[in-house]
Order: sequence, then C-alpha cells, then structure tokens
Amino acid sequence: MCSVQEGEEISPVRREKIVEERKCMKCEKKAVLVTRVNDAFCRECFMVYVTHKFRAAIGKSKLIRDGETVLVGVSGGQASSCLLHLIQEGLGGRAHKKLRFKPGLVFIDEGVTVGMSAEERLTTCSQVLEIMEKTGFPCYVRALEQAMELDKESIQNSSQHSVPVSTEPDSVSEVSSNSSGNLTKYDEAEEKLKVLLNSLKSVSAKEDLIKSLRQNILIDLARKEGYTKVMLGDCSTRLAVRLLTDIAQGRGAHVAMDTAFADTRCHEITLVRPIRDFSSKEVTLYNILNNVPSVFIPTITTKAPDSVSIEHLTEKFVTGLQAEYPSTTSNIMRTGEKLHTEKKKDNENQCTICQAPLDTDVPLSSALGAVQFSETVSRCSSVSLSICNSETECCGRGDESCQSNVPKLSRDDVIMTLCYACRLLIKDLDDVNRLPNHILEDITKRHRRIKMKSEIKDFLLDSADSKLE
Repeated sequence: MCSVQEGEEISPVRREKIVEERKCMKCEKKAVLVTRVNDAFCRECFMVYVTHKFRAAIGKSKLIRDGETVLVGVSGGQASSCLLHLIQEGLGGRAHKKLRFKPGLVFIDEGVTVGMSAEERLTTCSQVLEIMEKTGFPCYVRALEQAMELDKESIQNSSQHSVPVSTEPDSVSEVSSNSSGNLTKYDEAEEKLKVLLNSLKSVSAKEDLIKSLRQNILIDLARKEGYTKVMLGDCSTRLAVRLLTDIAQGRGAHVAMDTAFADTRCHEITLVRPIRDFSSKEVTLYNILNNVPSVFIPTITTKAPDSVSIEHLTEKFVTGLQAEYPSTTSNIMRTGEKLHTEKKKDNENQCTICQAPLDTDVPLSSALGAVQFSETVSRCSSVSLSICNSETECCGRGDESCQSNVPKLSRDDVIMTLCYACRLLIKDLDDVNRLPNHILEDITKRHRRIKMKSEIKDFLLDSADSKLE
C-alpha cells in the first residue's frame, strides 16, 4: 500500500503501450511494419501497395506517353532514391506491366552553397554517380553555379555544359575525371553565385533562390537534351511543408503549382511529382526493405536552429504535428489540391525568376500598392535619373542614348518583372545586376519590347476600330 504525504504532487503513472503482434491488413500474415495507426502490412503487401500507388499516379494523369523521354532529378536523398528504385523496378523484366517511358538521370551539385571544397564535391558526385551508373540510364552532372551562366537565347542549341556519363562498368574512372573537370570549369560562375548568396541576408531568401536556380537548370537541360517531362522526388511531407512555407512567404497564388502532381508553368517542359502521395515514413520504410542506397548531402540549414529560416521552422512544426496526429500531412495536401492558379499564356506575364504567373496586377489602393509607395518614399533621396552615368561601361555620349554592350538595369526595372515573393527575395540585394545572366537577359528583352510598343502605339489599330460594320 502506497501512502501519499500532504503537499506531494500526484501525477498518474503512464502505462507503457504493449505492442501486440499484428497481422497484415491485406492478407492476415504477420505484419512487419505499420505505416499509419491501423495500417499494418507484411513485406509483400507493402510492396504491392507502394508500387500500385506509384503506377496509379502516373497512369491516372495520362501525361507520360509511350516512348517519351523523361528527365529524373536525383539528389541522392531518401525520396529521390526511392523514386529511382521504383522507376528501375517498373522498367525491369519482373514488372507485370512495364513502364514505357525512357528515363534520363541528372544530379545537380550544390556544394558551393555550403562552402564545400573541390575534393569534397568530387567525393559527393562520385557517390551519387555510382548509384546512378548502376541503373544503366543516361546520366548527367550539373553544378548549381552553372545557373549563373545560362543563356536564354541558346536554349535550342546542343548541350555544351552537361556532362553525359557512360553507363559501361569500366567507366567509373572516366566519370570521376569528367566530374572533376566540370567542377573546376566554372570558377567565375562559382564566385558570382557566392557573391549573390552572400548579398542575401536571410536564409529563407537563399533557400528560395537555390530552389529557383535548381529548377532553371533542370528545365534548361531538359530542353537541350530533348526531354519533355522532368520527374521530381517530392513526397507528401515535403510538399506539405512547402505549401505552408509558400503561404508564409507570400507565394499563396503559386501554391497549386508548387505542390500539384504536374507543374505546367513552363510551356515546353512539365514538372511531374509521381510520389507526392507518399509520406516520408513510407519512403524510408521502402528504402529499408529494399536496401536502397542514398547519400547524405548537407544543405545551408543542416545542424542549424529551427528558427534559421521559414521553411526549416515550418518543417519542424509539420513533422512534430504529424507525430501526434498522423493525418496532418494528408489534410494539408487535400486542402492544397483545392487551390488553383490560372496559367498565363504570355511569357511576359510570368516572373523572370520563378516563372510563376505574376500576382502584382492589383489596383493602386491595395496592400501591395501601399508597400510600393512606402518603398518609393524611403528611397526618394537616393533615386537617380535613369541616364547612363557609368564611366567604365558607357559609350561616352551622355545624352541618354547609351549604346553600351552591357547595359545596367535599375532595381525598378527588375521589380516590374517579378512576383510579390521574388520581390521580397531581392529586397536586400544591393546590386540587382548580380542576378544570373538568363534572368537579366529576359528582363532586358521585356523592357525593349515595352519600349518598342510605346514608340509604335500611335500607329497600331485598336481592336474595336478594326471591326468593319
């Protein structure tokens, strides 16, 4: 008998849950894993369940045709390794109904963002390439700093910067030498990217920019190599975090594109997420049961506190909530599926950084208009006339008719072509001309087109006047 003295705190003793032997919910055999609260599976039924979910996602969309070439992004992480293994199994001889598309693999080295040395980056590339090379699919290696040198007008030309990797067993040494040359070839671009990232004060802005540059590289490589689709290994947990992060960062109008099965913001290339219905737990269990290898690659938020960025803090919140309430991720994803973003037919109505539709066409008496007015007033003392006053790059006329080959863009010129969230991204950037070349070229081209339209507008027929009664 236990006696309790007065003043002592009494708390109920928490009983440990007794885990009884559970049976598979499909075949009644002994279960080896539990995906959710009541979803226990044996190994065979779990494989059937995962494979069916993957193939059903591709089949229901009817986006990928027979014989179509698809570029698969491989980061070396758990999700992309799971996607690669599912594709490999679907194209293998043991598959009941084989997948009929032709995959190619690409790895984007982002070691420059965390200050990795050339040797460390080469080691990471070799580890990922070893995994990719075993599949027998065409492989490519790109470095993130190559996004600084992309040329928008040379997209249709043959690939000059991608590194195709031979899939022969004796080609590992050749792969390593190609990767080493690829990493040392872009020293100038690497410095440009480092300066650009260091100019951004917040880690959230850096993460956002890295994601946009990564997407630009994937689309550029897909165009050059003739791929029409790009597959990404985004699972439901990652997309749920991205959904809430986008809303917090002002990308609420783009949530549908960032989390949907098919992202069609680019007119020629479609981004596809075939494992978007997989939770991170299902991905991990699949990799463990199949001994799927993966490579840990640090990012700018690795070993950082939870509050270092909006996305990192949101991830902590979602995963913590998911541990207590297993339906958290699915509820967030179902809410996101109800959202819709109108696709713009015109490239000029898309953001030059993220390629999403512009959400800044609002009346002057709006929250965005008030923010713009406040920024203009705060910078009114330092605003200079838009005339060419550079002694190093000006042609020397000084009469507002500069013919310099390297025109400089003002902050207002750049902001006009960005969505609301990307405007916040470059808010702390001291020199907007540090942006990648293809973005600056696109902005310059748009302003030239606007100027041309203003010059010939008096000679254009109005649509109403052109109708003959």
